[in-house]
Amino acid sequence: MRRSPVLPPRGTRRAFTLIELLVVIAIVAIMIGLLLPAVQKVREAAARAKCQNNLKQIGLACHNFHGIYDGFPPGRVIGPFEPFNVPAWVEHGSFPFFLPFIEQSNLAGRYRYDVSWFHPDNQPAVTTQLKVAQCPSAPANRVVTGGRGLGYGGKAACADYAPVRVVDSVLINSDLVDKVAIYQGSMCTNFMGNMDRDIPDGQSTSILFGEGAGRPDAYVAGRKVPGRDEVLGGPWAALENGIVVKGFSPDGTTSPGRCAINCNNQDVYSFHPGGANILFADGHVQFMSAGIDIREFVRMVTRIGGEVVSAP
Repeated sequence: MRRSPVLPPRGTRRAFTLIELLVVIAIVAIMIGLLLPAVQKVREAAARAKCQNNLKQIGLACHNFHGIYDGFPPGRVIGPFEPFNVPAWVEHGSFPFFLPFIEQSNLAGRYRYDVSWFHPDNQPAVTTQLKVAQCPSAPANRVVTGGRGLGYGGKAACADYAPVRVVDSVLINSDLVDKVAIYQGSMCTNFMGNMDRDIPDGQSTSILFGEGAGRPDAYVAGRKVPGRDEVLGGPWAALENGIVVKGFSPDGTTSPGRCAINCNNQDVYSFHPGGANILFADGHVQFMSAGIDIREFVRMVTRIGGEVVSAP
């Protein structure tokens, strides 16, 4: 009788033990923990670079505007304002005046300068989101509904950049800043400043725009304040879009104070760690440290103060 060949026994297959599985999971978790900060740093670096590029585009627009109108765009307008035929008591922020220079000629054609930015006839324009006005680190496509001028239920798209217009009177009357004759910036009310005639403090050290991220939501020292959304100037078209420099305490709760950047988003404020991007009158953009003292910052805001600037 023929027998079937006897096959050698197969090797026993050993499964992972629970301890081995936990060790593998722990190793993977450690690797992810090491990798995530690096990924976040890369993302933030990319967002900061995009933010700087947005401000460079705004700076280029301001310079192209200057080339045609012999001055920078106004920081805001309260009519009458003859250069753009704005009637008495009609209000506009800065962005509407240089829309054609940020590749928004069609939007500029829909915007009416003979009525205020919040007028119902301007709703088709002011509800338009401007990507060049949004920092990638901030919440995207924010919209204000209602509020001053929009009480009829109107809406307006927000921006993360704003002209730095003037120094607040409370800060002026403190001992935290230098005493000068004029505390206006290079882009103030009903003013189209010429680079050569009107900014004697120097174009490379005179601020045009800064980040004003997160508005109308209130942010203080890196955290959103629950239940508060009264920070004016969120909409890119709003009269209040410009920044009035107040200076805050380090925790962002009281003003005036020595903190100029990232303490309260009523002042210059960004979602970038350690500082904010600033556009200067000569067109260059610089990341300015949150540690700069309010005195030094105000020296760069005033266009005709005559102060000696040791930064940026």
